[in-house]
Formats: sequence, structure tokens, C-alpha cells
Amino acid sequence: MKAFKTALVVVLVIVAGCASLVASLILTRNTPLDLPTPTGAYSVGRRQYDWVDRARTDPLADQPGIPRKLTVWVWYPAATHHAAIRAPYLPPTWVQARNADQGVGILMEHNFATIRTNSLTDAPLADSQRPFPVLIMEPGMGPLPSDYTVLAEDLASHGYVVVGINPTYTSFVIVFADGHVVRRSASGAIPDLATPAMVDQIGNRIMNVWASDVRFAMDQIDRTNADQASPFYGRLDVTRIGVFGHSFGGATAFYVCQHDPRCKAGANLDGTMFSVELHATVQHPFLVMTEDYTSSCDRNCMSMRQMYEHTQAGAAYLLMVRGARHFDFSDLPGRQVPLARPFFQLLGVTGSMSPERGEQIASAYLVAFFDRYLRDFESPLLSGPSQSYPEVQFSRR
Repeated sequence: MKAFKTALVVVLVIVAGCASLVASLILTRNTPLDLPTPTGAYSVGRRQYDWVDRARTDPLADQPGIPRKLTVWVWYPAATHHAAIRAPYLPPTWVQARNADQGVGILMEHNFATIRTNSLTDAPLADSQRPFPVLIMEPGMGPLPSDYTVLAEDLASHGYVVVGINPTYTSFVIVFADGHVVRRSASGAIPDLATPAMVDQIGNRIMNVWASDVRFAMDQIDRTNADQASPFYGRLDVTRIGVFGHSFGGATAFYVCQHDPRCKAGANLDGTMFSVELHATVQHPFLVMTEDYTSSCDRNCMSMRQMYEHTQAGAAYLLMVRGARHFDFSDLPGRQVPLARPFFQLLGVTGSMSPERGEQIASAYLVAFFDRYLRDFESPLLSGPSQSYPEVQFSRR
């Protein structure tokens, strides 16, 4: 009987502890979270578009014969306006769909509805004597462009129009303007148990779709710039387009810049190369930023070094960030509730640096890189190691 009572007490303590932990997670995740203030001179606006490429049948769709359709988020330099409404991190319909997709995992992150951005919904474009250069941004395989809001807002505040593509049927969940929810399809994903050969084969196939998305976005940018009814009419410099992304999106940026001359500069944030990219060199400036490979350089590390070697000499950059892990170049570390951060670090999802530091480093180098090669602004960050960012191991060829 005594042993039974002792066991009962232990069970009750465990249950009480779990209940307390869950209550703490719920309380913390519902507290407001302000994203870092952008470092540029401009306010930031955000618009959303649904674009349909009727020239392509979607090979990733879960039903045959439908055209490829994309929802696109655009961050841009905005004029300050007294009536402007702060854009939500995710619109309510997206929050509902994203929460349903994540399940209990939502307890590990701040409530999307409580995250406060620095973007103004549909604000007027800022005045400028010159058209604004354009950056096309691709997320990783599964995330959304909104998962890189901090990077997008900071680049827009420095005078760039950032076009974030939601890769339909590869992102975990997408909500179109009419409320239609689209989830990841079997054709749009790489199975968890795929062999390395299968990963490469499927990755090559999906990358071709994503690269076509980027080329379609470039065409749409041209049309938008020529459309007198568009708020961007005549304000986009379509001769100065950069492409960048994280993870699979970064690898896609490399592939696009290998084959489409409209890409004048590109950047990859910790994205592994696939075999389809081995046979061509990027003729325009390209920057590769990787997580910490100080202890060992694995297959992923070697593939990104190959990207560096496959970029024309004189404008190739390879930056390794000590203390960073794969998702430190996204909003994820900042969205994690404090109690969950050690768990993500233990899994190697995020690194030892502060939640804001990875994106701060990525933002600084992306601004410096695109300023140099799309706007002819010199930056000391591109000349060698920086005392401001001692975590960055800098290489250039």
C-alpha cells in the first residue's frame, strides 16, 4: 500500500508538472511579440497577389490538368501614411490553416496572431528619383515567405521590392485570396525515408518547377511595371533583379542564376546543391552563406562550397556563420517560446546564438551584397572579415 501511495504521488507530480508546463507555454505563446525594427530609411509596405501561369500545367498538383497558381507576397519601400494599417504576420485565414497543420507543435511558438510586424498593408509606394531594384525570395521546402518576414522587411527598408513566392503544393499550407486552402502534395515533397539518389532525383524535379516559378515571377514583374493600373507602374527597375532564398529556395536561386540572364546577382542561405546544378557556372555575382561547419564539413557543406567554386571568380562569396544552424536564417528562433528553445537547439534546428543574431547577420550581408551589385554602392562588409560580425568566416574569390 505504501508503494502504491508513493507511485500515485509521483504520477500526480508528473501530471501537475506537465500541466504547469503546458499552461506556461500557452501563456507565453499568447503574449505579443514585436519583430525587430528594420534598419533602413524607408517604411515598409506589404501587398499580396494571386498569379496564375496559364502556360503551365501544375506537375505538383494533386489533380491533373490545372494551371500553376501562386500566391505572392510583396514587401516594398512605403510612404508613411496616417491611415495605414499594420499588416498581420499571417492573415487570419492563414493562421487558422497553419495552426491546423502544425497540431500540438503550435505550443512551441508564439501565436501567429500576436506577432506584430513592421509592414503596412497596401501602403503607397515611397517616392524615389529612380525605380526600385527587385529581389525575388524563395523560402525553404515547407516554410512560407512570411517565415522570413524580418529579412524581407529589412531589405524593403533599404529600398528593395521583395517578391516572396509561396511554392504551391510544396509549402506546408497555402491560402489563396478566395479562401481556398492548398496543402503539400505527395509530388511536391521529398519523402523522409528517401535514399540519397531519390532525394537528388526528386529534388531536381521540384527545383525545375520552382525555377519556372521564378521565371514566371520575372515575367509578372515586367507586366506589373508596365501596367498603368498597378501601384508599381514604372517604379520597378526590371534591369536590376536579384534572386535569393533559404535552404531549397537558396539552391533554386543558384539554379535560376545559372540559366536566366535576368538574374543580376543571387544569394543562397544554407541551401544544398543538387546534381542538376553541377554543369553550369553562375556568370553573375553570387553569395553563399552557411551554418557552422567548424567541426566538420559534411556533404551539404561540400555542395555549398561547390556553389562557391561554380561562381565566376571576382564576385563569389562564401560566408560561414559560427554558432548558426540551418533555421537561424529564418524567423523561427525569434518565434520560439523561451521554454522551447533548448529543445530546438538540442535537435540542431537552431544554434547557440541569440534568436535575432542569425537574421541580423543575414540581413546585413544581403543588403551589402545587393547594394554592391544591383546599386553600385560599396560596402566594407564585402572587403573582408568584419569586427561587427566576428561570427562570420569570410571567403571571396
